[in-house]
Amino acid sequence: MRPRSLRRLACAAALALVLPTLLLAQGERKVLTQDSYDLWRTILQPTLSPDGRWAVYTLTPTVGDGQLIARATSGSTEYRVSRGSTGRPLQSVTGQGFTAQAAQITGDSRFVVFLQYPTQGALDSARARRARPADQPRSALAILSLTDGNVATVEKVRGFQLARDGGRVVVYQLEADTAAAGAGAGGNARGARPDSAARPARRKDSGSPLVIRDLASGAETRIEGVTNYVLHDSERWIAYSRTGADSLGVDGVYVRDLGTGAETALMRATGNYRSLAFDEAGTQLAFISDADTWGAETARYALYHAALSGPRNRPGPQAATRIATAADVATGMEIAERSRVQFVKGGGVLGFGISRELPDSIPADSLADKAVVDLWHWQDTRTQPMQRQQAGQDRNRQYTAVWHVASRQLRVLGSPDLPNVSLSDDGRTAIAVTNVPYQLDAISGEGGNDVHLINTVTGASRQLAIKIRGGAQLSPGAKYVTWWENGAWRVHDVAANRTRELTAGISGVSFAQETHDTPSEPGSWGLGGWTRNDAVVLVNDRFDIWEVDPTGRSAPRNLTDGVGRRDSIVFRIVNLDPDAGAIDPAQPLLLRAFDRRTKDAGVYRERLGVAAQPERLLMAPKTWPVLQRARRAEQYLVARADFREYPDLWTGARFDALTRISDAMPEQREYRWGNARLHRWLNSDGVPMEGILYTPEGFDPSKQYAMVVYFYEQLSDNLHQYHRPAGRNIVNPSVYTSLGYVVFFPNIHYTPGYPGPSSLKSIVPGVQSLIQAGFVDPKRVGIGGQSWGGYQTAYIVTQTNLFAAAVPNATVSNMTSAYGGIRWESGVERAIVNYERGQSRIGGSLWEYPERYIENSPLFFLDRVTTPMLFMANDNDGAVPWYQGIELFVGLRRLGKEAYMLNYNGDAHNPRKYANQKDIDRRMQEFFAHHLLGQPAPDWMVRGIPFLERGRDQLNR
Repeated sequence: MRPRSLRRLACAAALALVLPTLLLAQGERKVLTQDSYDLWRTILQPTLSPDGRWAVYTLTPTVGDGQLIARATSGSTEYRVSRGSTGRPLQSVTGQGFTAQAAQITGDSRFVVFLQYPTQGALDSARARRARPADQPRSALAILSLTDGNVATVEKVRGFQLARDGGRVVVYQLEADTAAAGAGAGGNARGARPDSAARPARRKDSGSPLVIRDLASGAETRIEGVTNYVLHDSERWIAYSRTGADSLGVDGVYVRDLGTGAETALMRATGNYRSLAFDEAGTQLAFISDADTWGAETARYALYHAALSGPRNRPGPQAATRIATAADVATGMEIAERSRVQFVKGGGVLGFGISRELPDSIPADSLADKAVVDLWHWQDTRTQPMQRQQAGQDRNRQYTAVWHVASRQLRVLGSPDLPNVSLSDDGRTAIAVTNVPYQLDAISGEGGNDVHLINTVTGASRQLAIKIRGGAQLSPGAKYVTWWENGAWRVHDVAANRTRELTAGISGVSFAQETHDTPSEPGSWGLGGWTRNDAVVLVNDRFDIWEVDPTGRSAPRNLTDGVGRRDSIVFRIVNLDPDAGAIDPAQPLLLRAFDRRTKDAGVYRERLGVAAQPERLLMAPKTWPVLQRARRAEQYLVARADFREYPDLWTGARFDALTRISDAMPEQREYRWGNARLHRWLNSDGVPMEGILYTPEGFDPSKQYAMVVYFYEQLSDNLHQYHRPAGRNIVNPSVYTSLGYVVFFPNIHYTPGYPGPSSLKSIVPGVQSLIQAGFVDPKRVGIGGQSWGGYQTAYIVTQTNLFAAAVPNATVSNMTSAYGGIRWESGVERAIVNYERGQSRIGGSLWEYPERYIENSPLFFLDRVTTPMLFMANDNDGAVPWYQGIELFVGLRRLGKEAYMLNYNGDAHNPRKYANQKDIDRRMQEFFAHHLLGQPAPDWMVRGIPFLERGRDQLNR
């Protein structure tokens, strides 16, 4: 046998030894492995039918084919339909993630409509044969009848729409015929090379068939060449734009009455038609088109409006009229090519987007022999890297304009100086929040926002706030504007033009985040919402909720009667009807509750204006990641979980009578699974601390275990969180306890200016308290973290020899060199975001506190390190520059310390490619197994991976 084969066998044997030999001794349960990860299923997009009689969700594995499940909320009827490959981890570091589109239930609760994707086998086959895009497997439309479980399917469907309040039809669009599309109007024939000096021919949007299908009978109406479409929520109307050869004269926008089948052309002319939008009542339609300028040298879009019912002598939909062009908006602006067109509630105002007129792009070959240069100017409000990252946003940036339907008046509200404008529900009032005046101040951390109130009818504007840290919000009825400023809530009465402190009548309670621990201004605990007619605003403190009269005439009242602060329970309002806008004061409120001491969670009920303590409906040592109510029934859907309990779905008409309706991972019972509990200790300064202690199944406190410590900042509130078995650049407690480790997630208490020492003072005493308890072997303790946790890990092992192995992934090792850098994924300068006022908590600049930057940097203390280190530093990390990992590795190597650095080529801060995620997980397990469990070192730790042999270790994986 060749030496390389022997090495491979030795490596496999070492990996097998990671699994403790006692794995079958206790109930014959299996240890979680990477093969287990791929099979683990997740419940995605759970929802209730409007009548509450059905729960629908997608059950998807990490890798492979998922199922659509429709389960009756009473009885045991359940339908399962394949959805194809819904588990699609990234194959490439540059690819985009995939999430299955949520299934939709018809408004009458009779059908479920969803996309069926190609199977994993079909996708693998296409990848293996390197199929062209036109030959890739396609999605299908599936229609499940909840009456009898029958499923109808349609092949090669691009997407679909259902009316929110309907149930008669589904509208879907087929994939375009690529051969026919290639011969469409405009553009060059395949293979022809365009003249870079010539303006490219105008291209039409490509169309494909649109089908209107009767859900009960299956009868279909097909419409060719549709480019865009929208179905009204009432299911009376569908509007669509069409394209075709110019000789056919079909280009235009059409509306069809779904009751009679009558089609009306609202506009016909050669061009593109986009952004179709109905009003809420279905009485009018708006869209944009470049048809008026189709023959011109430069395309300009115009906004069109059509009434769907005319006067008595001209009933039915009316021809569209042009209501705005580039000439009607601000100088240098035009109607945006992808304008956001939307009617406000009531339909009295039409909002749309305008954009800057951009200069023509420069042909690439005209710069072939020219200098390529970026100029970094000292007064640029954004760095060149940020401008590069945001170039797409800048090209497509839109500013708000409105058109008043009755008066036919146009008003431009937004501009480059007022980029963010929000409209009231009736569209007659708007607020603009802008940071433009303070963009240069933001470089030194002194940025802020101005707030302006705008009357969209008259155009009158007034400034409400200057240089506040956050934003501002209109109340649902637009009577008030609220914002957070200098540690207090402010409220502005729009009609009275008066501003006051909203919570001025409340003493002894802080509405600022008293747990805030970075050297920056603390934010608020937020608002809980408004009641109808803007009568009362609900304001959160750390624990309780307050009813506050925005006029100040009535005294504030503690809605939760102080129970929250008294019992350390955090109460927050649950919004069960996102479309409602305002809270109905006659209806009881549902409150989420979280016990800060025990970490229990649940649901309470409370009533506005009633002096009574909140009523507990449900409280348990669980998490409740899903909490829904049916749209037209008193039926609830929740997911319940803890560290051991999978987050299955439960349903019922009351919270004290819930029934489980899913069993998504029965296989979990076959695996060894740990337990979780709170652990408390004092840090080195005597501050009470807490963390989560995870122990393996069959834990015996009389024995000594290897322990892995993992942390970030504050993780103990996640005591009852379920951790799906998975592997990447973190420590998964479900996996590591299955492997036989004790796992410790400690919290950290920070002292501003000293993040490294703070982590040391918090974590080391916590670990020592567990060693003193007797069940942790002091010679077999490992430590690890990712990003900020990686930095703290690297710092800690320069100050103590307590740990036998360390994995500081994506770590900053030298704050002095990282300080002046760029976060390449966003282009943001690291100085303010990370160091002075942010997570690093230094509290000032490198010139103010040079000693703090050095004292908190692991690099300057590497000579003290005795702990072997494995860490990941990826060359496309957009958050922590990978040269920080290089500095750490070079220093350790120069000092003769055991160190291994992994660079997943082209990958990011957290690896995106699934193979990279599993690889770092495997190597972390092997590294810890060697140093903490005494297992043989794998081949990569013994001899490394020479550059010329890169990839060979992956061939059999």
